[in-house]
Amino acid sequence: MNITALTLSAAAQVKASSAVPLVITATRSGWKLVTRYEKLSLQERAGLAVAHEWHKAFGRSGDDATFLPFQFEVYCIQPAGKGPALAEQLRQLGLLQSYQGRYWLSPAGLNLVNAVLAEQLHADEQAAVMAVQHGSN
Repeated sequence: MNITALTLSAAAQVKASSAVPLVITATRSGWKLVTRYEKLSLQERAGLAVAHEWHKAFGRSGDDATFLPFQFEVYCIQPAGKGPALAEQLRQLGLLQSYQGRYWLSPAGLNLVNAVLAEQLHADEQAAVMAVQHGSN
């Protein structure tokens, strides 16, 4: 997702109305809004992926989809003892929610993951169409 606005106030309005977390960056021609995902570090992306896997495995079946930050260490995203720092970082970005030391994917985090997955699916579909078109010539 890549949106351009001429003014900062217009960009802020788009950001505020979007269900997908966006980040505003300055460009020569105005202001560009990109998904929060594009601005995440690799560790943050990996942490979001772990939270999404927990959501898929447990959240939809009505089970407890919360997890301890230790999971980031189990999946080798963070070194031993550093899982809580990543969990808190993702919570501060609004991508996770927490209660009493347990974390789960926030609605904004879920919307972001779904938007990224939809964008990737669209890109894959376009690549497949192009491959078929070029293969038939």
